[in-house]
Amino acid sequence: MPETKIFLSIGTTANKLHQQLADTVESYVKMHDLLPQTVGRTYFSSKQPLVAIKELMHECAGSIILAYERTHLVEAVDKRGSENERQLAGLNLPTVWNQIEATMAYTLGHPLLVLAEEGMKYEGLLEPNYDWYVMYIKPEENLLTSNEFQMVFADWKRRVLAYQAQKEQQQERGETAVIQGQVPHNLLVHLRQVLADRFSPGDLQTLCFDLGVPYENLSGEEHRLKVLSLIQTLERTNRIDELITFGQKIRPDVPWQLTN
Repeated sequence: MPETKIFLSIGTTANKLHQQLADTVESYVKMHDLLPQTVGRTYFSSKQPLVAIKELMHECAGSIILAYERTHLVEAVDKRGSENERQLAGLNLPTVWNQIEATMAYTLGHPLLVLAEEGMKYEGLLEPNYDWYVMYIKPEENLLTSNEFQMVFADWKRRVLAYQAQKEQQQERGETAVIQGQVPHNLLVHLRQVLADRFSPGDLQTLCFDLGVPYENLSGEEHRLKVLSLIQTLERTNRIDELITFGQKIRPDVPWQLTN
């Protein structure tokens, strides 16, 4: 069985600590029977960078964004000339490619694992409270001894393997990879109604925990709006099939599939 490829977004390492961090993450991924792929590090192409990244990502079943300091600004001004202007000092920025590659992976529905160095300016897809978990790390510490990292990685790998299995099933059926928007709308409406009617707020919280979706990140105050937010999140990340499969195991009394 071929190894499952995953996309590893890392910038050029400028110091020993960052090089060790990149090597550590890459080695850990390989230890778990996953094959890390990075344009310019393990994968080389004569095509334009964005084209090469897109082609490589289509071969992968998940992505890791490893964001560490690329640029250090001693002093800077935020929103210069506006009423909200403020002075910044000691500002660290990652490579812009972390943002670009995270965006591309997200649009493909890749399970995302974001590891961000402490002390940086967190913005865009490196901020928390999106559809994935952002873990803040210190390069000088041993990442592998962290229980948090091991548990987050294990959950991410589970979703990567589910994504890969889905891709293989589609290939066997002669279908193209599922992309955002291909889930039938009437199925999404059906699942929204099922969760709103058959799951209490407490049930929904438990379901979110089991699926690895932070309940507190779901938008809306009302139960029906949180249900809608969950369905939208799972659709964006290519996990509707996972919801149905898992739901059938824990609540076989619920009609998860549409009936003719």
